[in-house]
Amino acid sequence: MILRALLAAAGILLVLAPAARAQTFTPQSSSRLAVSFTTERVGSGRVLVYGEVRNGTNASCERVVVSVEGLDENGRLVSRGRAYVVGVVPSRGSSTFEVRMASPGSERRFRVEIESFQFVSSGN
Repeated sequence: MILRALLAAAGILLVLAPAARAQTFTPQSSSRLAVSFTTERVGSGRVLVYGEVRNGTNASCERVVVSVEGLDENGRLVSRGRAYVVGVVPSRGSSTFEVRMASPGSERRFRVEIESFQFVSSGN
């Protein structure tokens, strides 16, 4: 008796539940996001990398992660760091970031890239 009531209730829920909508994933390109940065040695064994992310799109971006790699004179990776850009990078605007990382002192150049981001949903 109880089992029959539970099965009937489950059937009603299935009928009343909204149909699941299919979602399409579209890869997002960071080609319209640009990074500019400056580096500064802070004491022994520390590097401060700070700069800004500029958004050239018509949509705001959030959850932007910037990765920093320190390369030696042969182009080998010798240090690495990452940071979130604070807040939202507005459409046609910019937001700043700062990465503090340990450094062996052998870096000759740095590579800074957008690791990940998400366009702000328009609230479909």
